[in-house]
Amino acid sequence: MPYYGKYKTPSELVSDENLSKDEKIEMLEHWREDEKALKRATEEGMHGGVRPELKLVQKALEELRNGPS
Repeated sequence: MPYYGKYKTPSELVSDENLSKDEKIEMLEHWREDEKALKRATEEGMHGGVRPELKLVQKALEELRNGPS
């Protein structure tokens, strides 16, 4: 179940009531890995024009797993 194309932000994904908590976590984990790859590519000088949102994805994952801080 891909996150891309449907959700513009991690918080938009988290607020989707049609998904279970486990589905949200799985999708955010995939999103996090994609963001890490984008960050590595940017650090290597490959710019795709997309701003990495790694911190936002990690925050959303933490809130789902541990509850809001």
